[in-house]
This record gives sequence, structure tokens and C-alpha cells, in this order.
Amino acid sequence: MSWMPSAGDSPPLEGLFAHRPELLSRYKAFYCALWDDGLVPRRVLELCRLRIAAIHGCAAEWAVRDADVALSESEAAALKRGNLAAFTASEQTALAIAEQFPFQHHAVSDGDVAAAAEAFGDEGAVALMVALAFFDATCRWKLAFDLEEWPIDLDSPPLHQGVLV
Repeated sequence: MSWMPSAGDSPPLEGLFAHRPELLSRYKAFYCALWDDGLVPRRVLELCRLRIAAIHGCAAEWAVRDADVALSESEAAALKRGNLAAFTASEQTALAIAEQFPFQHHAVSDGDVAAAAEAFGDEGAVALMVALAFFDATCRWKLAFDLEEWPIDLDSPPLHQGVLV
């Protein structure tokens, strides 16, 4: 149970941000843009989001799933363990950078970014880096505010249902 009371009966993160409605609407708009722009495949975004959640040990973020991506149990287990070999080359490129974001973001190299640009284009590399930072921040908010798990499969992109879990 969070030490910050939720505003209403909203899902945990939405209830937290409801204390600042202007930030809630901006957060949702920005988060949706990451999934909507199509510069990075939704599956890659979902894999990275979940890998960052696993690194942080953030059960509240790990419990949320993009229903359209539909990861297998073995893929989810591989993400938790950090077994990147279970994924395609472009997925591995993104996941290798995602692995560095929570605690070694300064270690992301020019070579890492060049590999992302080769896999997703220059605009896609920028979109990926922004998404990774956003996923990392979301986990940190959930952990800092001790938000509860809210297991749910959301239609993709996750916020199109209007829910911020």
C-alpha cells in the first residue's frame, strides 16, 4: 500500500497522478505517442518495458501486459533472467540498451546508439532512447510511491483504454 493516498478508485499510477491532473494528461499524451508513432515496433517497446521492470524488481510494472504483443511464458521468463538470446537481432539490440538504463545509463555508447539507428532508423533510435528513459522513470515512480500491483492485459498501445496502471 502506497504512503501516498490515491485520488479515487483509479488504478495505482493514475490515482497518484490524479493529484496533479495537468501532469496526468501530459503523461498520458507523451506515453501514447511512444506507442503510436510506429518508429519502434510495439513488441520491442513491450520487451524493453518489461526488461526494465524486471531489472528494477518492479512487480507493479511487470504485472501490466500489452495484450496485442502476447508474450509467451518462455519469453517472459527469458526477460526476467536477462536471456537476450531468446529474441531477434533487433530486439536484442534494443534490450541490450534497455539493460543499461536503470543503473548504467552512462554506459550507453555511441556504438549502442548506432546499432539502434541501424535497426530502427535515426528517428527510431531517438524514440527508443526516450521510451527507455520513460519506462525507467515509470518503474522508479511505482517503486518510490510503493504502488500496488494491478495485473491487467491492456489493448495496445496500453493507454488507449484510458487507463494508466
